[in-house]
Amino acid sequence: MKPGKTACGRNDCPGCGHDRFSSPYHIARQPVVLNYRFATPAAAQRVIRKDIHLVQCLRCGLVFNNALDAEVIPYDSNYENRQCFSPAFQTHLEELADGLIARHDLRGRRILECGCGKGDFLKLICRRAAAEGLGYDTSYEGKRELKPDRIRFLKRYVTARDITKRADAIVCRHVVEHVGEIGTFLKELHAIAVACGDPVTVIETPSFEWIVKNHCFWDIFYEHCNYFTLPCLAYLSRQAGFIVADQRLVFGGQYQLLELKLPRAGKARRPRPPGAAGAARLPAFARQAEANLIKLERKLRRAGAGAGWAVWGAGAKGVALVNRLQSLPPRFVIDVNRAKQGCVIPGSKVSVVAPDDPRIAQLALVLVANPNYAAEITSTLRAGGYANIILTL
Repeated sequence: MKPGKTACGRNDCPGCGHDRFSSPYHIARQPVVLNYRFATPAAAQRVIRKDIHLVQCLRCGLVFNNALDAEVIPYDSNYENRQCFSPAFQTHLEELADGLIARHDLRGRRILECGCGKGDFLKLICRRAAAEGLGYDTSYEGKRELKPDRIRFLKRYVTARDITKRADAIVCRHVVEHVGEIGTFLKELHAIAVACGDPVTVIETPSFEWIVKNHCFWDIFYEHCNYFTLPCLAYLSRQAGFIVADQRLVFGGQYQLLELKLPRAGKARRPRPPGAAGAARLPAFARQAEANLIKLERKLRRAGAGAGWAVWGAGAKGVALVNRLQSLPPRFVIDVNRAKQGCVIPGSKVSVVAPDDPRIAQLALVLVANPNYAAEITSTLRAGGYANIILTL
C-alpha cells in the first residue's frame, strides 16, 4: 500500500469521492517532510517546500490537503519519527500492546504491521505476546529477520497479493494520516484483512477534535495530508467494508484508536455519511489556529525568548513550530532521540541537541511542544540544573 499521489487542486474527496468542500485553510511554503534527518544546515534549508491547502469534505468530514504532491515526500531510512524514547510514550505503547493481546487472544499468534517504521511496536507486542510478526515499511532500518522473536521485516509497501499466511491482527499505526488516496488505501487494507483470514485490524491516528480543541497550528504539516474526526474515520472504515468493533481516544485524547473486524455474511450495512457537522469544523479552526500563532509569538517575547530559547521535541510538532515561528527562531531543539541529535531541523539552521547539552542552562525559556511529556521534561530539565522558564503548549 503506497501513500499514493493526489493531484494538485483535485475536485473530489479522496475518502468518499464527494465534490463539495469547505472554504480552505492555506499555509504557504512549508517543508514537505518534518521527521527527516539532515546532516547540515545547507541540506536542511534545501528541503522542498510546498503550500498546504486544507479543505473539509462536506459529506464525510475528512480534512485533507487539496494541493498534495505525495511524490516529493521521502519515506526512506533517513525518515525518523520514533517517540519510544519517552517514558510517557513507552507506557502508551505497552498499554496498547497489552490491551490488544488480552482482548484478542494474541498470545502465540501472528501479527502483521502495515507501516511499521523502525519496528519498535511490532517488536514490543510480539515480545509481550510471544507472537510471530511481519512488518512492512520503506523507512525500516536494521536486521531483516529477528529469529529469537520470530519477526521479519520487509522494506517496502504491502498489498493483499503479498499475503500468503493467516494473521490474527493487522496493525496500522500513524499511517492513514500520511496517505493521499485514503479511500483506496482503506479498501486495500480491507483486502489484506480478507487475505489474512479473520483478524482484528487496528488503526491509530491523531484526533482532529483534539487539534481543534487546543487550536494546535503546530499540528498541521505537509506530511499529514489527512485529518480525521472520529465520525469521519469510522465512516470511511465502514465504507471500505469493515465493521467498527471499538473506537476510543487514547494518549490523553490526542489519538483515536479503531479496532475493526470483517462483517459476517449479510451483516454489512451501507454507512451513513456524518458530514462536517459538530465542533471540528475547518474554517473555525483555521481562524483560531492563526490567532493562536500570533498569541504564542507575543507570549514568547514577553517571557524573554529574545534572549535565547529552545523547543523540546524534534518530532513533527517541534519542527512545525520552528518553521511557523521563523521571526523568532530558537537557538536549538532538544530531543532525547540520539538518532536525531546533531541533525538540523528541516527548513532551518536550527540544530538538535541532547538534554545534557550545557548551553541549555543559559536559555531564558524552553518550550514544550507536547503536554503529554511536560512532567518528564520538567523533571529532566530541573535535574540538569535548568532554573528558568518552562512553557508548555
